[in-house]
Amino acid sequence: MAITKNPLEQSHEYYMTVGLNSNLTEDTFKRSPMNLLICVDVSGSMSSPFNCYHYDKHHSNTTNNDDTEFDTRSKMLITIEVISKVLDYLKHNDQLAIITFESNTSIIQTMTKVTQIDIKKLKSQLSKIRADGGTNMSAALDCCASLFEDASLIINNEYDNRILFLTDAQPNEGSLQENTFSSRIEQLSKHRIYTTFLGIGIDLNTQLISSITKHRGANYFSVHDSKKFLQLLDKDFDLILTPLVFNVKMKLESDLFDVEQVYGSPEWNQDKHDELITINTLFPSRTDDNDCTRGGIVLLKLQPRKSLLDLLNTKMCFSVTYEDRLGQTYENKQSINIHMNNKIHYANSGIQKAIVLVNYVTLLKTWINHEREQKYNKRKILFDLNEQNVERLSDWERQSTPLIVSNQFREQFKIFRNYFQSEITEINDKDLEQEMKILNKLIDYEN
Repeated sequence: MAITKNPLEQSHEYYMTVGLNSNLTEDTFKRSPMNLLICVDVSGSMSSPFNCYHYDKHHSNTTNNDDTEFDTRSKMLITIEVISKVLDYLKHNDQLAIITFESNTSIIQTMTKVTQIDIKKLKSQLSKIRADGGTNMSAALDCCASLFEDASLIINNEYDNRILFLTDAQPNEGSLQENTFSSRIEQLSKHRIYTTFLGIGIDLNTQLISSITKHRGANYFSVHDSKKFLQLLDKDFDLILTPLVFNVKMKLESDLFDVEQVYGSPEWNQDKHDELITINTLFPSRTDDNDCTRGGIVLLKLQPRKSLLDLLNTKMCFSVTYEDRLGQTYENKQSINIHMNNKIHYANSGIQKAIVLVNYVTLLKTWINHEREQKYNKRKILFDLNEQNVERLSDWERQSTPLIVSNQFREQFKIFRNYFQSEITEINDKDLEQEMKILNKLIDYEN
């Protein structure tokens, strides 16, 4: 539980984190054998470096970080390098298939037991791939489904079935409807064939990927540089491909609070107050030597039903149900006694950091939406009907926009910076310094 003040509005706010702990340790965690299908985007947009927007006319709008030496190789070359390393992590009883796609799909390797594959020859074949052509994600998903048509693959409960889909998610051919992608992934999940999307590059279309990965067993990660790409599929390879539990439903019973917002659970429906959280799939997270978990968190913002000035104690009840990988259901209930007052309080540094990041992201999203709205309103007025060479992009292809910081938000950033710096000092988390550098850049930026 946490009681804090909004850094810009100075009003009291109430938060609570929700966590699910398992009795698994790094020594006891072992993933099941896997039928793994690696699906690789080899379209033209994969020829750009990580820090470029492929559809910017001259790749002039790139991101640079003083602390990061960007790998100038293309997303394609780095992706192939990472896949080659993934092949080394597979176990002897795993099965593997690989396909590539651009306008068309190509089957590089049919589903075969790893011990029967010439891995060296396969790596050599992958190294010859070059990025070119359009992006037909719907055809790629159809091809993935066809490689799982062998019934013996999906009826064996000892094996997990996983599609590892590597793309910058900017489809421009075939079906471009969001519900087409979503429906295909949902249908696959009903046969215990689950999907992990690895989004590549700063021009990744996160809107599309986050939308179509809300189905059972699906997850996604985005990587903006080659170093993080390699780290993700190195240390955490088994974790990101192995669901822990499914169909998690958690309810909160309280006479004092309503749930105003849930952060970290995209499936939350504000209209269903009786159903607090629904998470289709939970994946395990690694803990450090201090038994601390770094990764996702579910944060609840609570709305009091009445004044808390004279209240000292209150009680809440949580109930949670979930399923294991074979569909068996479990339930747990827990009552929580909470000591309340309106003094600033954080139960632990984890909830404090979560609140700081929520405030930070909320401010940045408000700024981005405001500046883009201003820009596009002006474009409607100034638009030249005779303008030539206008890029004709699909709904999913992305370009960067020039950085603009209005005086209104520059002042808000300055106020927020003081709050942010004090929180960094108290939490003692050096990783937050990178966000402080972004704030300083926005404050000092001259339009």
